[in-house]
Amino acid sequence: MLRLAKSFAKRLIIDWRLYRERARRRAGAPEFVGLTPDLWGYAVDREGYLAVHGVRATELVARFGSPLHVVSPPWLRKTLDDFIGPFSARYPRVRLATSYKTNPVPGVLRLLHDCGTYAEVISEFEFWLAERLGLPGERIIVNGPGKNRSLLTRAVRAGAKVINIDSPGEIDVIAAEAERVGRRQAVGVRVVTSVGWSSQFGLSIQAGDALAAFERIKGFPSLTPTAVHLHIGTGLKKVSTYERAIRELLEFTAVLRARLGIELALYDLGGGFGVPTVRAGDVWDDRMIALGYTVPDAFPPDCPTAAEYAEMVARSFAGFAASGSFPEIVLEPGRAITSSAQTLLLSVLAVKSSGGIRRLIMDGGKNITLPLAWETHKIFPGRAVTSPFDTKCDLYGPLCHPGDILSQNLLLPRLEVGDVIAIMDAGAYFIPNQMNFSNPRPQIIAVDSSGVRVLRRPESFEDIVQLDDMGHAGRPGS
Repeated sequence: MLRLAKSFAKRLIIDWRLYRERARRRAGAPEFVGLTPDLWGYAVDREGYLAVHGVRATELVARFGSPLHVVSPPWLRKTLDDFIGPFSARYPRVRLATSYKTNPVPGVLRLLHDCGTYAEVISEFEFWLAERLGLPGERIIVNGPGKNRSLLTRAVRAGAKVINIDSPGEIDVIAAEAERVGRRQAVGVRVVTSVGWSSQFGLSIQAGDALAAFERIKGFPSLTPTAVHLHIGTGLKKVSTYERAIRELLEFTAVLRARLGIELALYDLGGGFGVPTVRAGDVWDDRMIALGYTVPDAFPPDCPTAAEYAEMVARSFAGFAASGSFPEIVLEPGRAITSSAQTLLLSVLAVKSSGGIRRLIMDGGKNITLPLAWETHKIFPGRAVTSPFDTKCDLYGPLCHPGDILSQNLLLPRLEVGDVIAIMDAGAYFIPNQMNFSNPRPQIIAVDSSGVRVLRRPESFEDIVQLDDMGHAGRPGS
């Protein structure tokens, strides 16, 4: 009886929450009550097929196979322009740094760099990749809570634009290497404010750790205290939270100026800006799924626009206008740029039906869709997009693992073996989190009006084992 009572109470709460949510959406922005493919630059042709730049998703899978990542270069440029435009219009010196960890696909990174972005890297591999893509050191920003000596050495020798110090021990290593090669290395300090991430990240303003780091930096002739770095989280959807962090940051730099005579030339305000069409999960999602409800899609108006963020940043830095000397502002919007420009296409391998739910086994699972564990992404069928979405489906991957779940209680048209689905917003943290769990990693292509270009070939079986000894060791009788 107690269990039934709890279930009934949860259903009442969920029904009330859904009622309020539907009312809010209808009243606020009814055009977003149901997300449509045009929000990602996709279209639905007259026969009900999902298409990007005139090419059907089903045709791409027929030609290249699946799983398949599809990048839209025109949409990538659009998201970049839509983000940087409002900032450039309100502040005289602003630059974007492409977050390598968000989507480390060379073809994507190169396109963004061709548009003028810096590189923001957190590992020696990423620094190496930026150099391989032709970026000089002065266009590379080094961040990260765990920089090994090899990365710091490489960054100093290349003349990185700035190395943002995350731990006090990095100061000595950078200073020694800079002295060894006869250069003054620009450095900053990642600070922790009263809001956002802390733990293993950065040095606290409140505890005095950030100020102590700048005091030590000033004592080394081979270092130039140039920057301060801030990054408070990911998927941010509150301007007020970001504004509070920036206010504390500016108060701290005023102390730097007064006590140490340090005038910073660069303010790295980090990234983590949310995506309008992606919704972070919460505890009620699991409760809804357990009781057979469909979890709501994201509601774009919940996400602040770039213009709203830009207005706040420009207002916060208006005090520099009196001196006529504006510091450079760097932003690191990873997901806000790449998320919506990439889609993951999967095919149905098998269909099972039980209890009124169709269970679809896809050819890609948690091995290539890890962000679906904590985010809700829109999923479209490759065909029948104009048909009623009236079939409740559970989507699973092909892995022999009970946790290989992509989505549950999802409403779709009736799909069969061989049908294609499109997971939208696959351009942020899908690629860096993928793994070859019993399967090769997928191919990546770019599609625009000029045609299709391969950005990354599919991983082969040989690729998976190329570092292994495939000899006779371990065989019976050997």
